[in-house]
Amino acid sequence: MHSIHLHDVHVPKGPNIFALSVGEVVGFSIAILFFLISWMVGGDDFKASIGGNAGLAVLIAGLAIGAILCAMTKPKN
Repeated sequence: MHSIHLHDVHVPKGPNIFALSVGEVVGFSIAILFFLISWMVGGDDFKASIGGNAGLAVLIAGLAIGAILCAMTKPKN
């Protein structure tokens, strides 16, 4: 049976992680946009049904984490 060595395992490099973090920022930005639009249209009761202030805080935290990851993994040219 063939054994797996550590150098055989694929580990994502900087540009892949950077692309993932940019995708995270875009995704969370779109989610925040739809959250705010739903809140404006549906009112406070509807906001409470889609997560309320805790849901908005999670979306903002995800956006901040993605922005930090973008800054940390930005490829150097």
